[in-house]
Amino acid sequence: MSLSIKLSIPSSLSPKGSSFPALLHFAYKYSDSVSAAALANANAGGENVARGSCLGALMGAFKGREGLEENGGWMTEGLYQGEGIEEEVRGFVTAAAKP
Repeated sequence: MSLSIKLSIPSSLSPKGSSFPALLHFAYKYSDSVSAAALANANAGGENVARGSCLGALMGAFKGREGLEENGGWMTEGLYQGEGIEEEVRGFVTAAAKP
């Protein structure tokens, strides 16, 4: 009896695509810091959303819950146009909070 498992990999992360090598690069280069990996991925552009979701899962599995930094500011600190993103989020929250 043999067992066959078929895995489906998003085309943007397939070895033939351009995102998979970058994913491996960020995971290796920034293996000591989840925030540094996330920031480098976000600032790299390209397929950063798909790559970032896989990178986050990989880093989370590697570092565990204890490995995630508690400082929430790392999500926008150093991010290209981070101040603009924070301003947009504040405006959205203010508008959504109005009765």
